[in-house]
Amino acid sequence: MAIRPLIFGILFIAVFVVIILSIIWVDTSHPVHQPDPLSPTAPGPATPGQVQ
Repeated sequence: MAIRPLIFGILFIAVFVVIILSIIWVDTSHPVHQPDPLSPTAPGPATPGQVQ
């Protein structure tokens, strides 16, 4: 009987579908790239600080 190839085929298709769904299901409410807080920032205009 061909029970074992049928089970392997169903499992293969199920894993393939899960991979495709996990690629499609992306949360778009959060930005994909978040800036690194430790990275050096570009020099901007000098902001005057409080001098004591």
